[in-house]
Amino acid sequence: MIKRSYYLKNRNYLSKYRYSYPKRKKSYFGVPYRIKLMDLFLYALPLLLLMLVIPPMHKEKSKEAIVSDAPPISDSQLKVTVYNPEESLISEFPLEEYVTCVVAAEMPASFHEEALKAQAVAARTFALSRMKGLYGNMSDHFGAHVCTEPKHCQAWISKERFLQVYGNESAWEKIQKAVEETKNIVMTYDGILINPLYHSNSGGVTEDIDAVWAVSGEVPYLKSVYSVVDESSYEEYEKKVSFTWDEIKEKLLEAYPESEVKSKFSKEIEILSYTSSGRVGEIRIGSIKMSGPAFRELLSLRSTNLEISFPDKDTVEIVTRGYGHGVGMSQCGADAMGKKGYDYIKILESYYTGVEVGEIKQ
Repeated sequence: MIKRSYYLKNRNYLSKYRYSYPKRKKSYFGVPYRIKLMDLFLYALPLLLLMLVIPPMHKEKSKEAIVSDAPPISDSQLKVTVYNPEESLISEFPLEEYVTCVVAAEMPASFHEEALKAQAVAARTFALSRMKGLYGNMSDHFGAHVCTEPKHCQAWISKERFLQVYGNESAWEKIQKAVEETKNIVMTYDGILINPLYHSNSGGVTEDIDAVWAVSGEVPYLKSVYSVVDESSYEEYEKKVSFTWDEIKEKLLEAYPESEVKSKFSKEIEILSYTSSGRVGEIRIGSIKMSGPAFRELLSLRSTNLEISFPDKDTVEIVTRGYGHGVGMSQCGADAMGKKGYDYIKILESYYTGVEVGEIKQ
């Protein structure tokens, strides 16, 4: 570096010889006082190139499940821990064995093989996403990845129990084949494993996830879509139930404080709003307001896609269409699509908007 005093005394001289050195003078450390700007750039250039070419040594570990060209993950690498609340037991299973037991519990073996394949992919994606900690809470399962409670995770049945209940080896083999033919296949959105929710029957149209659960941010693959097939031929499509006002009041007393029910209950029900799929968004009984899903839970209804009538002054009649929360894939719809010639990939893409279906890699 040029000392200020030296520069002030020799600024005219330095200006005159901007591009050539006069006789060098040494500093106390043996380094020339005057160094050209070009020399500094040349000294720094290799370091700059190294910074651009060589990647950082430490990368943040990603939670993303990328579908890539890497070798497939072997069965021995994938083990899922499962909490069974009925037995108060945590067990470990190879992933594909677990998926087979889930498909056997969640979907009738009589359904089309492409529907069974779609169910297998959904079940596998569900398990892997929990194993990676993307959704759910392992503390709810005493540290296990998933549980066997269908209202919380996925239903599950052992092969032994399946054969005891259904007594059909060929049915088990059909399910096992669907799982084997989709081995390691999962669904991703923007490279991340999705949360593949599903239900029994959509009633003709599925539901937005944020109409059922409070979610942080948008979930673009769980939006309301119309079913491309008719699901009305299934037993799960429609059901009519009746309640007396006394039965409704009794259920309210189980769910709400007695003082609130006594002060707000009256023999009237009004739907206050609907969701984008036509399901009940908000409803009131007397002056007690609740969400559509809360009303469904209160009366143990199949769906929030419903119509209410009053055949007489003491009776409330409710007709529901569809079965389940309505979010994601309709299992009856998947079966109907399979019978119409759709393969499992088309089925999944129909119900999960914008997803990619492919093999999970390391």
